[in-house]
Amino acid sequence: MKITLRTTSTLARFLPADAEGERASLDAPDGATVADVMARLGFPLDQPYLVTLNGVSLPRAERATRPLAEGDDLAVLPPLRGG
Repeated sequence: MKITLRTTSTLARFLPADAEGERASLDAPDGATVADVMARLGFPLDQPYLVTLNGVSLPRAERATRPLAEGDDLAVLPPLRGG
């Protein structure tokens, strides 16, 4: 299945080589979870990323169990910082 992965320049090193800027179209196996895709790309899973699926924030506890579907839009962003 095809999904879209978006991130920011600070995390772009985890995108595949054929990524266009901060976005990549990925083939994910049927039944793959958000955590499966993140691990496959080398994202350290213990980091406090802001992860959204189709524009909705996904808690860390759900990443290993939330299956992806054709056309999903997954975003992995660094934690927000303020001051």
